[in-house]
Amino acid sequence: MLRQSWRRVTAPTVLLRAHRKSDLDALARHYGTDKSSQHHCYTRLYQRHFRTRRLAVRSVLEIGVGGITSFEGFETTAGGQSLRMWRDYFPNAQIVGVDINEKDVRGTRIHFERGDQSDSAFLQEVVRKYGPFDVVIDDGSHIGRHINASYAALWPSLKPGGIYVVEDLPVAYHPRYEGGPPGTPGTAVELIKAQVDNAIRRNEESIGVVSFEPTVAAIHLYPEIVFFKKKA
Repeated sequence: MLRQSWRRVTAPTVLLRAHRKSDLDALARHYGTDKSSQHHCYTRLYQRHFRTRRLAVRSVLEIGVGGITSFEGFETTAGGQSLRMWRDYFPNAQIVGVDINEKDVRGTRIHFERGDQSDSAFLQEVVRKYGPFDVVIDDGSHIGRHINASYAALWPSLKPGGIYVVEDLPVAYHPRYEGGPPGTPGTAVELIKAQVDNAIRRNEESIGVVSFEPTVAAIHLYPEIVFFKKKA
């Protein structure tokens, strides 16, 4: 009963804040995505990294469209909670959603393509139609080899200075997602470790390092999510 009363009091406030468009967490709660402060709390981090570029972003690709909610009904045609959030937050951007299941989520500035995130040919077709991208977000299967395949296919399509995000990192240690103990090959965490090398290595002939030009400008790592910034 107390929870219902809290919702009656806060719902109008959340809606009012969501109408401002720049309050990402209010938009997340309004549309019901698990990125909000009520669940994963990713919106606080997204706001930190995106607020200065909100009006400049022209193209966003998100892998994983969701279902009836962000936790269930993935095989249905429902979904698009975070796509609608991004559409409102980035007022000048085209928002593209990708999912293995068909989804009825297309709308104003929201596009959808059905396909497998580990299928490089499919992803290249998405890039051809909608790329290059300012932002890519992987909230898809969370399986390591899928995450790695998507990163390999989509990183080249990210604009200079763009941001590539991988969510829900703890599943890299879960066997259900083909994860395992630290050092298990092919997981999202191993991808992060590889990109540390990408960000740091330099052409140092004096110590015998092979000529190499890093493409990762910065890595922002948090307990459940990572942001890769591409070199400008």
